Amino acid sequence: MIKKLLLLLLLICLPFLLFAETILLYTITEAAEADLEQFGDLIESGVMNEFFDAGHIVFNASVFGLAPEVGLDHYKEPASMQMAKAGGAAFLLEVKLVYSEVQGRELPSYAGFQFIEVATGDLIKEGSVTIDKKWIDKGDFENGITAMGRSMASYALSFL
Repeated sequence: MIKKLLLLLLLICLPFLLFAETILLYTITEAAEADLEQFGDLIESGVMNEFFDAGHIVFNASVFGLAPEVGLDHYKEPASMQMAKAGGAAFLLEVKLVYSEVQGRELPSYAGFQFIEVATGDLIKEGSVTIDKKWIDKGDFENGITAMGRSMASYALSFL
């Protein structure tokens, strides 16, 4: 009888032990060509893998070109915040990729980001990352760009 009671208690408490936040990854890039878009995908992959490995739920949206200052239908909130609320996200990681020429290739050499709590609109943290010189020296741009994404996510995770 005691075993059944302990098992029932464990089953009741189990949902409280599971903890996962929902995060919208919103990427803004000026890339328009397919080869430039793939680098945005590498950043997103790095971010999403880091959040997934930490047990969080992540979904993404991308904007190519300049993002509008106001949201859809002239709401005062930016489109990224509207999307986060509509998707049920608790947090928004907004990333802006800046491309520059690195060894003759257009690469996202810099990424600025903001980590925002959706319910309150409060900015939790903002920062930036750059591609590490060791990846440029190796010519391994794909892993370097993915590492930029992982670095952003790790930084944001430290505030959850």
